[in-house]
Amino acid sequence: MTTTPSDDSKGLPIPHTALTWSVGGVAERLDLAPSTLRTWDRRYGIGPSQRTEGGHRRYDEVDIQRVRLMAQLTGRGVPAGTAARVATSVDAAGLASALAPNTPTTTGGHPGAHSAVEAIVSSAAALDADGLARIYQRVTRESDLVSAWTSVLAPALRKIGERWSDGSLGVDSEHLASELLVTELRSLTRANRARIGGRREVVLASADEEQHYLPLVAVEAELSLQGIGCLFLGPRVPAEALIDLVGRSTPPVVFLWASITRPATDPLWTALSSIERPLTLVIGGPGWPEDLTTTSPNVTLRRAATLDQACEALTTAVLPAG
Repeated sequence: MTTTPSDDSKGLPIPHTALTWSVGGVAERLDLAPSTLRTWDRRYGIGPSQRTEGGHRRYDEVDIQRVRLMAQLTGRGVPAGTAARVATSVDAAGLASALAPNTPTTTGGHPGAHSAVEAIVSSAAALDADGLARIYQRVTRESDLVSAWTSVLAPALRKIGERWSDGSLGVDSEHLASELLVTELRSLTRANRARIGGRREVVLASADEEQHYLPLVAVEAELSLQGIGCLFLGPRVPAEALIDLVGRSTPPVVFLWASITRPATDPLWTALSSIERPLTLVIGGPGWPEDLTTTSPNVTLRRAATLDQACEALTTAVLPAG
């Protein structure tokens, strides 16, 4: 049917020859109840943006894509209010990319990664704690943790951090998103406690003056899924205290995180020279110098750029081949 855009159109103008759809037509096309479409339109503004010459409201293709994204998100457990904020925040050009990743690929990426990232950012902006918790739970259970972290969780946290830096999000949103994710990841670790028993085979710590520790929680959760227990020291661990600890009876495998730039003459490397037992030190984060080496014959130094690399290096050190 030929239509013309209404003066109060919420969407983009469409050509006179464009095809538009009624509520019933969209309901049949997307396998949704007409009452659901009317509710989404009335409550959230996810509805038709066009009018016929006779004044009847009609959906254009952009409107239908927006409804499809709304349905996709709510079908994955995202609260309707959060899903609506995501669907309305994506422009016409971005809708296709928001929908496309929901088809699993052969590369092992998380299904629905783009829309999940947007849902997390939107929920954080709205300080929607319940919505964030439900999204985190769904994402971490919908695929393996490494894929969830790489494709959804880390990108979402980076985007929230960027928006905090440019002033479009408050620090409260950033803290809420981080702390709720810590809670969800630690629930995974607790769920595997019986497999781990009392074993503590890896030390997890952030470098001194390093306050970020969320990557440590992610490593702990992934290793717990592999039956490996950790001694979690958390942020701001002085080099001398760490070396003293691992030089005694703690596990000889350490993951050390640093996001703040560290000097090449870091006191850690001097302290490492006192290690008298074999130690595997895996370093992660952008804070470490590129040309880092250790002169201690007892220390094996490995660098990990991703969660997958970190867990693989730690697992290999704990459970060597053969």
